[in-house]
Amino acid sequence: MKISIPAHWRVSIDIERASACITWMFVSGSALYFLYHQYSFMHWRSLSAIAIFCMLAATFVIVSRHDHSMPSLRLPTLWAMFLLAVLCQFLLPYAYLAIFIVIWSAILPYYVNWKKCVVLSIPLALPTILIQGWVWQEQQAVLTGALFWTFNLFAMIMSNTAIKESKAREEADALNRQLLSTQQLMKQALTQDERLRIARNIHDVLGHHLTALTINLQVASRKADLLESIESQAIKQHVEQSHSIAKLLLSDVREAISDIRENAAIDFSLAVNALIKDLPRPMVNLHIDDNLMLTNVRIADCLLRSMQEALTNVIRHTQAHYFSLSLTQHNGAYNLLMHDSMVPHAADEKLSDEQPSSIQFFDKAPCSHSEGAFAEGVRKEERSSESDTSSHVVAGNGLKGMQERVHELNGTISWQRTEQGFRIAIHIPEGE
Repeated sequence: MKISIPAHWRVSIDIERASACITWMFVSGSALYFLYHQYSFMHWRSLSAIAIFCMLAATFVIVSRHDHSMPSLRLPTLWAMFLLAVLCQFLLPYAYLAIFIVIWSAILPYYVNWKKCVVLSIPLALPTILIQGWVWQEQQAVLTGALFWTFNLFAMIMSNTAIKESKAREEADALNRQLLSTQQLMKQALTQDERLRIARNIHDVLGHHLTALTINLQVASRKADLLESIESQAIKQHVEQSHSIAKLLLSDVREAISDIRENAAIDFSLAVNALIKDLPRPMVNLHIDDNLMLTNVRIADCLLRSMQEALTNVIRHTQAHYFSLSLTQHNGAYNLLMHDSMVPHAADEKLSDEQPSSIQFFDKAPCSHSEGAFAEGVRKEERSSESDTSSHVVAGNGLKGMQERVHELNGTISWQRTEQGFRIAIHIPEGE
């Protein structure tokens, strides 16, 4: 079983690790102090206690790690920590050593869902009752076990509450970033619409009137040629001068309209920066062509929604620390490449090595079998083939949403799992 500790639990785990270390120091230190006075430092119980306390600390460090390291050892180590906590109660006659099980109970909700935690809380208290009653002949063993059961349950409840609050806070932050990016895009779209409206009005009203004026002045100049008088020549000179001014003004109007239309392009980087601003993880490397001209709001919305979905999947369902976004405009099309990675610059090098003209776009790409990543956006369908480990990445709800948006714009999309992480490529023609 592969264990993945989502990022929204990190703050809670940091606090718990600090408090658990302090608790471990006081509990183990006091137990060794009592052992020293009751037996001796070289007594087998004292030496065994030192070994058990050190192993408890080591197992706690492993099961409370933030990263993806040692995934196959997480659950065995978790249960080994529980057995060590029980063993120290069996070897030492101190009931308060059950505090180690309380610490273990606080970690359990990060690995097991809440309902299973509640079910497990009762049998987890039985070793304390049995050891205190049968081994150490404690008369109040049942009461002691019941009290520590309530402590275990309380620790589980607090951890579960912290998990839910952290998850809700992270989802709220993600929604806020998405809202800000959408607002930026809408603002850009409204500005674009206003510029285009002004350009159309100038073209339809002022442009047409200036065109009619130049035509009339040209006609007046031709009529002046038919008159044979000194005054007619003077009139013709003024008419031709007015005609030149009108033509120059019409040219200036056309240039102004073209400039307004060009400046109506959407500043897509503002929306993307709002999406990735203050993002705790992953570290995003953004590349958008300086000369990129994005004027179609539908295309901009599709690209932004695809970035949001890919980034959300990376945050929720992978431990990738790096995420690269590359948006280029090449041969009448927009090319969006996204790649996550655990290794610094691995995703960037992967994208930089691929020229947009050489990328093959397709709807489904073969990939190597790997669990965990993009669990919401990707599900794997095992297929019988020459290799037992080969599989196809099939679109889940997230990737299907991207695919639908891209296909509506006559574009293509591909996704593929690589050695570094997960890669998505989107290709949308400009004139959709």
